[in-house]
Amino acid sequence: MIAIIADDFSGAAELAGIAAVCGFKAEVQTRFDPTSDAEVIAVDTDTRLKSEGEAVRIVGDVMQQIIAAKPVWIYKKTDSVLRGHVRVEIEAILDATGQHDCLYIPANPSKGRVIDGGRYLVNGVPLNETVFANDPDYPRRTAVVRHLLGESGRIRVPDVTTMDDLNHPIDAGTLTAGAADFFAMRIASLGGEHCDVRRHLTQAKMRVLLLCGSLAAWDSGRAKEMKKRGFVVQTLDEPTSPAILQQTQKLMLAIGHPPGADTATLTDKLIEKALPLVAGQNDLRIGLEGGATAMAFIRRMNWNRFEVIPEGHTGVGSLRPQGGSILCVKPGSYPWPEGCF
Repeated sequence: MIAIIADDFSGAAELAGIAAVCGFKAEVQTRFDPTSDAEVIAVDTDTRLKSEGEAVRIVGDVMQQIIAAKPVWIYKKTDSVLRGHVRVEIEAILDATGQHDCLYIPANPSKGRVIDGGRYLVNGVPLNETVFANDPDYPRRTAVVRHLLGESGRIRVPDVTTMDDLNHPIDAGTLTAGAADFFAMRIASLGGEHCDVRRHLTQAKMRVLLLCGSLAAWDSGRAKEMKKRGFVVQTLDEPTSPAILQQTQKLMLAIGHPPGADTATLTDKLIEKALPLVAGQNDLRIGLEGGATAMAFIRRMNWNRFEVIPEGHTGVGSLRPQGGSILCVKPGSYPWPEGCF
């Protein structure tokens, strides 16, 4: 069994989806269940927005359970721009496993996110000059990676400007951690010739409900993007009825970006608005944008285990809870790939 530890649901789904495309039977769990027959289990600890002390405790507890299951490989998934309690969660895993250090690569060069000279750049722009500078929970005020991470003698962060830079010799005493590109490179080496993390499959025409609780997505122009793809876009202040999906086929509900609003409260309102639309509708395809949005939704649906469907959409995890619709789960800071909806 390969174990992935992520601090939010969208990250867990993203990496489990990559593993599934590589031919592995994969599952996403919100509570670790070692009785699963999945070859890859991605566990969402849901610690990104918790306190640092609580995050360390939760990760430590989960790691004791995972170690008891004797995984062949552990990967720590983090946010690509280092939001959350990255350093202390990595160190908690090192303490639990006894590994001596961590090779940490948060860069995603395939998406224009690189580390050059120790500075994080997004499509050539320093991180602190992008939309992430105004993140409501972890504003990125610097592009210097060691300042974002904090001091640690056990975590190595190399420069990565191309996909070739992801290749590093790694021994059993080194924990691997980071974003999706690094994981894809590592899992592809185990998946053999049939692994292609760039593969896209054409979807049958389905009714689609897209829930966007990500401020980064909204500020990046997601509404305009999805309107071009045939979506009707509504924010929380607009009336919605269950009949609208029969009329439009594609609906995006979003929190928008009202000034001074609390993101968690807005997310809760978004889920409340969506629940009447999904009740008894197992033929929907549901897009969940942003880890907090995804977790809020699945909690209301009382789901905790998800089969991963190997659809192969880069950056998106396609999941099916027992008796539920297909969920497409994605971090909020990337666009939806073509063909996903």
